[in-house]
Amino acid sequence: MPLGALGLILISAVLHASWNLIAKHNRGSSLFFFQAVVAATVIFLVPFIVLLIQNPFPPQGWIWIILTGIIHTFYFATLATAYRRADLSVAYPIARGLGPALVLIVAVGVLREAVSALGVAGVLAVILGIYTINIQRNQSRSWLAPIQAMARPEGRYAAATGVSISAYTLIDNQGVSVVHPLVYIYFMYALSVVGLLIIFAARPPDWTALRQPRPWVQAATLAVLSIAAYSLVLIALTMAPTPYVSAARELSIVIGAVLGILFLGEPLRRERIGGAVLVAAGVAMIAVA
Repeated sequence: MPLGALGLILISAVLHASWNLIAKHNRGSSLFFFQAVVAATVIFLVPFIVLLIQNPFPPQGWIWIILTGIIHTFYFATLATAYRRADLSVAYPIARGLGPALVLIVAVGVLREAVSALGVAGVLAVILGIYTINIQRNQSRSWLAPIQAMARPEGRYAAATGVSISAYTLIDNQGVSVVHPLVYIYFMYALSVVGLLIIFAARPPDWTALRQPRPWVQAATLAVLSIAAYSLVLIALTMAPTPYVSAARELSIVIGAVLGILFLGEPLRRERIGGAVLVAAGVAMIAVA
């Protein structure tokens, strides 16, 4: 992987872990994610207009924009539900581990994207590390809990999140080849606003929560961090193979675990240390692949 792409992903991982900490603090409600995507479309409107004028794109770009808007709406909805219904130790290894695994399978097996044996080993190490870092204790029951949870509704929402992560990663890899990454991501968020409003029409949230100023401040912070984080990922997708980018960005889980220990009082366990080492080793293998 080019060092420039790796550098972008490392910065993105810090930003991604930071906005996930905010989402966890707000219990990942779908209304909070809606506030964040609305804030994003407002905050970045002027830069978006300038970039759109400077970087026109061909009509086929709309295909990828519409697809990513639909998938990201699905992602925000399932992520919020997974956060709400399942313990993070169950939801996270399913959602974040399944994404890179599916990207690797589709990119190599279907799209015939060129990756080395060392790169594949690195991706697999990252996936195993993601799984390990979220295990509560070193017992067979804990290791099987995320897999068993996939047979229950809360686990299926986490699995749906993982599927959506792999889908939008593969779609976005094509989209940024024809649309400027920052223009692309703005359209993605704007369409997500529309998609979430459609979901809310069927299942209305408690709209009174929008009157509270503090969640809006946190949502705006999340919006800035998430757009900055994913913009860097989109740029990295133009520089490196999709499976490498998809796996390397999961370094954010290690950073997120550290933030959880420092700010949320989460315990420092051997499983977390071992998982962090595996993720770091996997990213290192990807870096030299």
